[in-house]
Amino acid sequence: MNTPSMSPISLNYVAALRGVMPRKPGDAFTYAVIDCQDAMTLIGLAASNPEGQFFGFVRDAVACVSAWEHARLRQVSNIRFASTSPKDILARFGQDEVFLPKLDYLVCDESQQPMTATDRQAVYDLAAAALNPDGLFSISYSLGNDQTNALRFLVQEFAPEMNLEQAIEFLDELKKLGSGYFATHKDHALALEGAIQSKMPDEFFMLFEDGESRSASFDTIVAMRPRGFAYAGDAHIPSNYVELAITPEAQDIVVSCRDNPLYESIKDFTLGRTIRHDIWSRVNATTSSNPVDLFGGLFYGITQSRSDVPSSYQAKGKTIALSSPLYSALINLMTLLPVSIGDILIYPACKEYSASGVLEAVQVLVACGIARPMRGMSAADPDSMNSITQPRLVGGYNQYLGKIIVTGETMTMASPILGDTITITTRDALVMQALDRVGLANSVTALMTELKRLSSQPDLALQVMSATEPTPEIAQKMVEDTVTNSIVKWYAYGLLEAA
Repeated sequence: MNTPSMSPISLNYVAALRGVMPRKPGDAFTYAVIDCQDAMTLIGLAASNPEGQFFGFVRDAVACVSAWEHARLRQVSNIRFASTSPKDILARFGQDEVFLPKLDYLVCDESQQPMTATDRQAVYDLAAAALNPDGLFSISYSLGNDQTNALRFLVQEFAPEMNLEQAIEFLDELKKLGSGYFATHKDHALALEGAIQSKMPDEFFMLFEDGESRSASFDTIVAMRPRGFAYAGDAHIPSNYVELAITPEAQDIVVSCRDNPLYESIKDFTLGRTIRHDIWSRVNATTSSNPVDLFGGLFYGITQSRSDVPSSYQAKGKTIALSSPLYSALINLMTLLPVSIGDILIYPACKEYSASGVLEAVQVLVACGIARPMRGMSAADPDSMNSITQPRLVGGYNQYLGKIIVTGETMTMASPILGDTITITTRDALVMQALDRVGLANSVTALMTELKRLSSQPDLALQVMSATEPTPEIAQKMVEDTVTNSIVKWYAYGLLEAA
């Protein structure tokens, strides 16, 4: 599973799927990360959301100093770092608003480095104390790599309360829910099949009588509900859709358990996932059933090129065709620039479709990970988007590209339109760097200097140039390709502007 975006817009979008009203893009907000382990991502997020105030709490004092320095070098001023523990943050909250004010977003990722029980409780208590009424709390955590524990938990929770008829039915449900599990655990698959055939469920259940079992997702629910929070979705957007994430034979069973307290634990076992990315909202958060209120204020775009968008999306046992006239029109438009639902409805190729049909199609593209919800606060002037004589990198975070030596396979840029960072290829980064430094007229010469340096890394050079040694013709082709295929998009996403 790819790590999902924790951008404010993405968190808002997921919560909106459950009716929680999103904050309006452009409104000031506060955002804090507890146990921050990726300061660079948080700095990029701050640069992409200039209306926000960001706080990163880092355990290690040396890492904290390094984070401050990276923010300074990239001229990102709307972020603060501090080295402290969750328990100390909770103790100081309410006493020092400079240290930590009331929050609109609180994020914690303990999926790789689990916290102690004491610190975890402090994070839960901080969410209850610090979040504004419409604030969102996102926590990522490990479910463990032992899927047998997930099965043991379900058996120990359900089986003791069942009569024989119910237990036999439960065996059949487990077979469907755990198709992935039983495909890799042949001994348990044989035992399950034997118990089904003999109609003696205890023969299977007894395999899971011993050993302590727990469900981290159920434990989180138990911790959050008494604190006044309601589950608002999974930051990994496809996981919010049963029809996309779960095999067809298990879908009806999962849906029938929607009101069961163990619903999320059942999904965990069915999905075979090892990490969760929960989003929680307050039970009294502002809600709406009006799609305009929930999704009308956002923009939507596709950051990959049109040629890279697949013609279909393969879900669990289901293929979604993306070649219909509506999907084709949406993809053509959204690969060009970010658009709102209103923009789409007046687009000539989409005028015949209803607002609800367009919204549904857009949400499918987002659920498939093809389109992304965005801030879209402003778009580049169309005239400036065609002016490439002297494009300049926008903002201190992106201007840092002009000062460094490009060595990696990709580069991260801050986009105030997306409200998140964008990853660009090394090829595009080198061209953008040259255009920013010397303009279009001298870009080939400037690019040649970097390509000669890159030739000392044959593998990367081959990836960037399709050759190990640069030539003026290669540099010229790189500039032409980027200007033709990418530069309009980089203007549209606020990475470049005309000088």
